[in-house]
Amino acid sequence: MNLEKLMFKKISLWILIFTIVLSILFSILFGSLVLRSKTAKTIAMIPQNVKELLLKSDDDFVRGDKNSFKNRSGLIKNSKFKSDLRGFILLSRYDHDERRSFVELISIDKNRVIHTWKPNIKKINSLSNLPKNFINVERDNSPNRYRMFHPYLNSDGSLITHSESPLIKINICSELEWVIDGGFHHSNEKDFEGNFWIPSWSFPINTKGINLDINESDISQNMNFFHDDEIVKISSEGKILFKKTIISILRENGLESLIFPTGENKDPLHLNDIQPVIKDTQYWKKGDVFISLRNISMVFLYRPSENKILWYSQGPWVFQHDVDIINETEISVFDNNLDNFTKSRVDGSSSVVIFDFKTNEFRRPFDKAFVDNNAHTLTGGLHALLKNGDVFVELTDSGRLMRVDKKGNIKWEYINRASNNNIYLLNWSRYYENLDEKILNSINNKSCD
Repeated sequence: MNLEKLMFKKISLWILIFTIVLSILFSILFGSLVLRSKTAKTIAMIPQNVKELLLKSDDDFVRGDKNSFKNRSGLIKNSKFKSDLRGFILLSRYDHDERRSFVELISIDKNRVIHTWKPNIKKINSLSNLPKNFINVERDNSPNRYRMFHPYLNSDGSLITHSESPLIKINICSELEWVIDGGFHHSNEKDFEGNFWIPSWSFPINTKGINLDINESDISQNMNFFHDDEIVKISSEGKILFKKTIISILRENGLESLIFPTGENKDPLHLNDIQPVIKDTQYWKKGDVFISLRNISMVFLYRPSENKILWYSQGPWVFQHDVDIINETEISVFDNNLDNFTKSRVDGSSSVVIFDFKTNEFRRPFDKAFVDNNAHTLTGGLHALLKNGDVFVELTDSGRLMRVDKKGNIKWEYINRASNNNIYLLNWSRYYENLDEKILNSINNKSCD
């Protein structure tokens, strides 16, 4: 029988119906196996993973349209006063031309990059043993996707950073000094003892009694695991000194009802900043930490030595980031100011909220300045209040840094616009009004191959 006769051979209706029914039953059986078997899930996700590898490009790091900020680019100095232009930016950004993120130290008054850190990402990833269903470092933190989050600059010119991935320390020549395997994310802050407080995802998951079913369709966004946030204290030598999950802190302080306010969620809290207390006052002590939880719009003061939440507030900020201590009685919070209902857009502009523990009052001194300058970011964002009353802000999703006063005057700004005219992502930068001479000496005297 030749192929043509075989293809057009008549078949009985009952055979056709039987074949269709059998196919349906097989599909149901396969679906059941996918839900039960990790191997079957892996096979079923092959097309999705291939799609992610082939289609994801640096366009994923584009922020804003080409006409944003009237086509301004790079560092723009607006003030004529030297005092407004002194200082340095530790700039962490994605670079379109090099197809990667790196860190630059920029002198503002000279408008010059004085040092750059570009670590070997492949080597960093090769030292991680994290399972791919937790963090797929080869895919999500490949050289063209790795983000150097909130780098902390030490006096010897070394950096501590991560990319929602293992925590690393690199020296002034970008060589790896140590690595801690894990899911570290968001802020990196130093305490009064020289140790670092850094958010992380607990692995293995420490949360008990919660349905941890995952949605494989979320794998493209690296959200296919339960975000069991924990605070971690790490020595400058890379040793873990303390860690505790946020859920356990809330439970043990009688605040369990805040964990899942709208039902189960794989990221119910979203820890995004740990700010260590470095000086005793009437309202906090050295060793305490302020903690920011985005998804429940909550900031709280925690004393690890007593496992005690001393104070907390949900709002008036909405989906906030970055809590700072500004004096003996006040803290400031970067308020992303998302729409209260959908949480999918900024409600006008972002801002900064100051809370005074002494008067129990909130104030928002930069609202007009932010509105006038179209200052907003849906996610990310950080700030630092300066001695003269100005504020430094990173608008992460806008690819923009700026120093602005309360009247809305921009003293200087940086816009991460590339040669193709697109604006690209920032990764939580820092501004220094003054820089330690030891750091400048380390940079000037460096000897790198």
